[in-house]
Amino acid sequence: MSNKKQKRIPEPLAAKRRARKRLVQALYQWQMNPSPAQDIITQFLTEQDMGKVDQHFFQNTFKGIIENMDEIRADIDPLMERSTFAVGEVEKAIMMIGVYEFKNYMETPYKVILNEAIELAKQYGGDGAHTFINGTLHKASVKLRPLEH
Repeated sequence: MSNKKQKRIPEPLAAKRRARKRLVQALYQWQMNPSPAQDIITQFLTEQDMGKVDQHFFQNTFKGIIENMDEIRADIDPLMERSTFAVGEVEKAIMMIGVYEFKNYMETPYKVILNEAIELAKQYGGDGAHTFINGTLHKASVKLRPLEH
């Protein structure tokens, strides 16, 4: 048993963390079976437990990623050290969330976005995915948030 106490994060940050988890699921679903963004959002709002999720962040980020998919992929693809085809859909979803946040949520420090992506990769990604995602998103943060480095 560990003596290390877990720090409880403030509820608004916890709600955003839960939204990111739902975003991974929604983006995975969208990649496997593309549907209009609003249909997937409605499905999540009616079929998932979204009570403690930052729903505004979830909806705006999901729509924003879908609407800006080509631009987000153009930001990610050159930074990856492997073919896009060799990257799993979960990992792609996590990186899309990270890049979208880098570009659209300037109030969130890049280190927070990076850490959240690593934690999502540890929880949902394949073996070693967190290392790959860390490297790729770190490069993206240098490019997209140069003043924070």
